[in-house]
Amino acid sequence: MALLESWSQSTPRQLIPDSEWAAELVKYLNGLVDLRVSHVRFWLDCNLTRFERGHAAIEDIRRRFHNMVIELRAGVQLCGAQCASCNLLCIRSRLHEGDHNCNTNHKCTYVCGFCEDEPQPCSARYVTFSIFVLNVEKSIALDILESICKENR
Repeated sequence: MALLESWSQSTPRQLIPDSEWAAELVKYLNGLVDLRVSHVRFWLDCNLTRFERGHAAIEDIRRRFHNMVIELRAGVQLCGAQCASCNLLCIRSRLHEGDHNCNTNHKCTYVCGFCEDEPQPCSARYVTFSIFVLNVEKSIALDILESICKENR
């Protein structure tokens, strides 16, 4: 989760489709991996140039590095299954143990009439379509959101 905390998101998670949000997170994580791999590859190239090319020990180091890169890339892949507490995507490691978790508080982030005094669990995969994508009157959008949330309670 430290890597997630280092990411400065351009758009809050529940304001865009969760698949788009997760794709941006994957892009960020892959960028970090690419930077690290490039740095280590550069270091290896600089420090191994003085040794005989094709030497078994040198080739073994390069093979080990290649295998570690594969492991690193696999280690930052996201699970992507549905969270155990809501319909957002699980952002734990692909091979995690335990329940799927989206790393949110699972509460609706919108202030509206149907959540009344207490936010309800976020159970609609992408309910913001009526406010941010469709060009409809605000009252109609809120009616659509209210019917979706009431169905999912």
